[in-house]
Amino acid sequence: MQPTPDSIGFPPPLLGPAPRRLAVLYAAGGVIALEKPPRVVWERDKFNAADGIYEAFRSQLAGAKPELMQLGISDPASIWPVEKEIAGIGLIVERGPIHQHLRNAFGSACLKFSYEFLATDQLADDFAECTLPVAEHFNEPKVIVSHVTGKKSATMFRRLSRNGRWSWWEASADYPRWHQVRLHAAELGMKIVGETLYAQGDSIMLSQVMPGKRLNKGDDRPLYEGICLRMTTVDCSRARIEGLDTLTAIEPDKWAVLRKRLAALRS
Repeated sequence: MQPTPDSIGFPPPLLGPAPRRLAVLYAAGGVIALEKPPRVVWERDKFNAADGIYEAFRSQLAGAKPELMQLGISDPASIWPVEKEIAGIGLIVERGPIHQHLRNAFGSACLKFSYEFLATDQLADDFAECTLPVAEHFNEPKVIVSHVTGKKSATMFRRLSRNGRWSWWEASADYPRWHQVRLHAAELGMKIVGETLYAQGDSIMLSQVMPGKRLNKGDDRPLYEGICLRMTTVDCSRARIEGLDTLTAIEPDKWAVLRKRLAALRS
């Protein structure tokens, strides 16, 4: 039996004009967890018209790609949605008992999703909670707070550190609705770096973390492209599947660079 691959390749044009390899975070018993890069669609849905990683996986599986054949998956299904804009963890499983069990665990809020983001805020406390109900916008790909059509939602926030005018925050939710963390953060006055849909979170520039250093014209640039929010872990322990405990995402290289630059500004 061949060993489980550490990553899975997707040739163009499946995930864009260039080939990509996605890290395998877990693979056993007809379950595979993949690292989803930011700004890449996970699966086609009401928010994303284009095919994504899930559809590309199915396509390559149908073509009998060798590195997929030993995963124990022949009829794949996705368990939870992953937002296009952020890096995260996607789960693909074999349809059948394991699929139904994990779908029920997700729908029953038995999983715990954790996120990390960088933001500016005026909060005095290092802990916050938002329980505003979340509803889909009628004609735009976004969500809104609605006490009429909104669904029950809860996000817990914990400040991890202060770095100058910015703070690293952790957010957690048992059943994260689409854009829930982004909307709830904005409602609490947190401006996530790079956020433009729910708040105006300006990008963090190189010059802002290198005070006193003279940069040549044109050298100043954003330290991170897009919204500075990523899914970090999914705690599956309450699903009670042997071997499947906590899935942990790999920190993107650019994220690590941003963390290093900000470390000198810690207050």
